[in-house]
Parts: sequence; C-alpha cells; structure tokens
Amino acid sequence: MLTFRQLEAFRAVIMLRSFTRAAETLSISQPAVSRLVRDMELDLGLVLFRRRKGGLQPTEEALALHAEVERSFVGVEKIERAAGRIRERRAGNLRICGVPALTHSFLPRVVDEFLRDHAGVAVALYTFDTDTAVDHIRTRQFDVGYVMTPADSAGVVVGPVRRARCVCVLPPGHRLAARRKVSTDDLRDEPFISLAERTMTRLKIDAAFEAANVPRRMEIEAYWSATICNFVQRGRGLSIIEPFTAEDFAASGGTVRPFEPPIDFSFVEVRQARAVDPPLLTSFIATLERLLAPKLII
Repeated sequence: MLTFRQLEAFRAVIMLRSFTRAAETLSISQPAVSRLVRDMELDLGLVLFRRRKGGLQPTEEALALHAEVERSFVGVEKIERAAGRIRERRAGNLRICGVPALTHSFLPRVVDEFLRDHAGVAVALYTFDTDTAVDHIRTRQFDVGYVMTPADSAGVVVGPVRRARCVCVLPPGHRLAARRKVSTDDLRDEPFISLAERTMTRLKIDAAFEAANVPRRMEIEAYWSATICNFVQRGRGLSIIEPFTAEDFAASGGTVRPFEPPIDFSFVEVRQARAVDPPLLTSFIATLERLLAPKLII
C-alpha cells in the first residue's frame, strides 16, 4: 500500500526535478528519497521518472498521478490551516463575518471598541452574502456572523431579528436637503440609485414606492451601500439605504434625512451551535449590543 511519506517524496521530486533538492526540502537523505520513489513505482507498477540530460523528467503517468496527489495535499493543507485556527483561538482569536452593509463601517467600529479592552486578541472580519456567511459558521470557520433575514437556522444558533430604520441619502446641494424628512412622493421621477435585486431591503423599498404609486428613475444599481453613497456624493442620484453606512456618509459631509414611510433594515446574529460560547465571543457580543442599542427600533 502507498504511504503518505511516499506521496510526499514523489510530490517533492516532481516539483523540484531533483532527488537531492527534494531530500533537502523534506530533511531526509537523498538515498531515502530515491528509495521512497522506487518503492512507490514498484507498488504502482509504473515508471514515474526518467533521467535526462539536465535532470529528472517525469513520465506522462507521473504527471497524471501528480494531479491526483495535489488534490489530496490540498485537503491536508486545509486540515492543517483549520488546526492552526483552533490553536490561535485558544490563544485569543475571534473570527467574524457579515453582510456588506454591516462590515463596511459598523462592525469595524465594534471591533475597534472591543480591542481597546482586549489587546493582543487576533480578529478576522470577512464580508459574505447571507447564505455563504451562515455556511461558514455552520462549518465552524467563523465564530459569529451578522446577516440579513431570512437566515437558514439549520445547524447554527440564530438570535432575534434586529431592526433599524432606513434613511435617504442626498447628493450635494439637492433641493430636498432643506427638508427635515423625505417621503416617497418627494422622490417622484428623481434619479434613483438602487440596491441590488433580490435583497430583502430592496424588496421593501420597491414595495413602498409601488404602494404609493410613485415612479423613480432607476438609473444605477449597486450591491454595496458604500458604493451607492459614492455615486450619491458624485451627484448621480439619491437613494435609500440602511443607517449604518449612512452614518459614515454623514460623517464625511454627506446629507442624510429620515424617510417616510418607515422601511426596516432587518438582520440577525448567527453563532456556532455549541453548549457555551467562548468568553471572548461573549465579550464581543456585549460590546456590539452596547453600540447597536441606540440604532435599533424599539
């Protein structure tokens, strides 16, 4: 039967085209590498290498076998990386993911606040769509995620639905900047920068305008609220987005106004299914809840 050591030697030789360099890489002797490859050839009944002027040349059979070996080693490397993440978590590691609306500015603020009291903790923050984020948490690649509703609850712990109020973002010098609030009728025939289709917030916004029988000039569509704000700041139109990205937009000089009728931006927290959350995760969630509370609809 083939051994892992034989495959490791074969892989090194085919990549380096030298028994000597393969031996140096594997920290074993050159005769040991030659013996491992020779035994592998005998076990398989194949000739894997031929000596040619300028060095070793793998046979066609060796090249075909190498493709299969590489797939196996990719799996091993994934296991090694997973083990590394587990070790790091014991030493102070937190992996967080979420949808773009929350990872653009709000979650970085939470992480920043959390790290003030947890110096030395390694934090990873990744952006995914809802389904991908939930899958990553289900397979224990991340500790916690913040995703749009509805979220699949199979194999994970899903927290209560949190709701915040969407707002209107306006381009510089827009006539509606003088208003304290903006309504659907105010946006009649205005150039509108829309969220991408098939997102829950987009569906809610479209439903509000359809219910009011108010047409918009749908000129640009984007997936990220931050991208929408960029277009708005360039004067390409106005939009309705969640309040988290809008807060950054306002801080950079953009104009933000409340919108009527109310349109909710709803999301949930998703965690790994386990008996007890790690203390670091509990502390992070407490920090998030404190910063989130003023933004939620009661």
